[in-house]
Amino acid sequence: MPVKEAKRFLSIRLSAEELQEVYSHQHQSTCRSLTEYVKKVLTAKPVIVKVRDESKEDTLQQLNAIKNRLDILADKAGPQENGSLLGEIAEIKMSIRKIADTYSRT
Repeated sequence: MPVKEAKRFLSIRLSAEELQEVYSHQHQSTCRSLTEYVKKVLTAKPVIVKVRDESKEDTLQQLNAIKNRLDILADKAGPQENGSLLGEIAEIKMSIRKIADTYSRT
């Protein structure tokens, strides 16, 4: 039966700024823990960094705001306007969903 090698611990001293920088880099990566991130960095293994697409996020937020505004307008519409207005609002919301789905997949 093979004997397991004991794990070794490595302690380092960092200033508060350095520690904050390490945490910041770890949060930008796909590593789930600080230990996982530091092991990869110290052993020169590749670290995958998440890339944020701000324009896509902004577009999705704007689409969501438009949908919310349409919901408010539909609630405020009087009974005489309900038929055609609600139909148009439903079409617009369907278009917004299609655009949002397209953006979410890319």
